[in-house]
Amino acid sequence: MRTSTWSVSPVQTLSSQVLMPPVPLPRTSAVPRPTTAPKEPRNDSSLPCQPWYSENCDRHAVESALLGCQKDGAYTVRPSSGPHGSQPFTLAVLLHSRVFNIPIRQLDGGRLYALGREGRNHEERFSSVTAMVQHYMQQPLTLVDRHNGSRQLTCLLFPTKP
Repeated sequence: MRTSTWSVSPVQTLSSQVLMPPVPLPRTSAVPRPTTAPKEPRNDSSLPCQPWYSENCDRHAVESALLGCQKDGAYTVRPSSGPHGSQPFTLAVLLHSRVFNIPIRQLDGGRLYALGREGRNHEERFSSVTAMVQHYMQQPLTLVDRHNGSRQLTCLLFPTKP
């Protein structure tokens, strides 16, 4: 089993092919979605009902399920392995037989969520984990391998639960 360390960076033009959904996904609104949430707190109460949320699974179980799926763009969200604190969840994505584990951070007292580690100059912020996943189902996510610096793009295409 191969796992990768990663980081997320703003989408850039690359020579590699981007994995996108095979058909356009329906949009619920013609108005562009803001990348920041309103000021009131959002409760992501629908999280346990999502087909991509692996509530009671650890890193090993999630990685095994994704590797067994063998579909680039397969993904799940699980509770983080370490102390939950400001990184309560992890997005796990399969691409080219590698699992990328990306922390999901809480910001602004739990009102906003961001993907990746702290310290980046630019990051998109979302009102909920669900809004974040929906965004990356339609927009490419850049995965950066910290071992060799390679960048790969994919959308979240195949919700997976162990």
